Amino acid sequence: MKHLLYISSFLMLALLASCEQFRTFGGGTSDSTETVASAPRFDTLSVNIRKGVIEDKEYPCYHISVNAVLSGNETIDRVLTERLFALKGMTPREAMALFTDSLESQFSQELAEFSSLSDGDEDMEYEYDVTCSPVEPVDTASGIISFLCTFETYQGGAHGGYECYYLNFSLKDGHRIQLSEVYDGDPCPAMHEKLLKENGCRTDEELMEKTQILMLGQLYATDNFLIEGDSLLFHFNPYEIAPYSAGAIEVVIPCK
Repeated sequence: MKHLLYISSFLMLALLASCEQFRTFGGGTSDSTETVASAPRFDTLSVNIRKGVIEDKEYPCYHISVNAVLSGNETIDRVLTERLFALKGMTPREAMALFTDSLESQFSQELAEFSSLSDGDEDMEYEYDVTCSPVEPVDTASGIISFLCTFETYQGGAHGGYECYYLNFSLKDGHRIQLSEVYDGDPCPAMHEKLLKENGCRTDEELMEKTQILMLGQLYATDNFLIEGDSLLFHFNPYEIAPYSAGAIEVVIPCK
């Protein structure tokens, strides 16, 4: 069930060793007056908590894990922290501590109530797994660094939840790159054409019948995209435009 993204110590060292100074995002020729940004200095957040809520019993229990590789840049990490923990005005470690404390309190209460009001499910275990890491390969020469944040959850029911989000940043000043900076106009027609072609369909009705795509909503210019050289990968999580059974929907189109 786990799809966690781990960055080994060896890989971290390799990333740091390979990072050099580079030209700013946005292009232009290099000269003595051009602002040159420093390569990212990656920082790691990690926590792994597993507790039972009834004394001397393994279940019901909860498992909370965070494995996040941040950039070491204050501006970038502030945005990543808000995405990961939905908290503002805190350092990444402060936000992680408050977030996990809040989840522990919520899960403990819910599982204790569940246990007291039912015969109990001996295997009941709540899950909340958060990961964040830079998208490989890290190409500092482009002036861009992208991160993938994932959330895997289970709090009872037929199945858990899984979502992922891409965030792209300028290494010049740390700002999050907006779609309008890399694509001129509405990307939906190009995405729509690509999905029809990839799935061998001529109409939306065919596409829905064959893939379930568009059953729950139309394509839109989501900010959940990854810059891949001269292309953009758009990611739609389950339930955005298709049911859970269809999985995540991804479509790649050229930058414009």
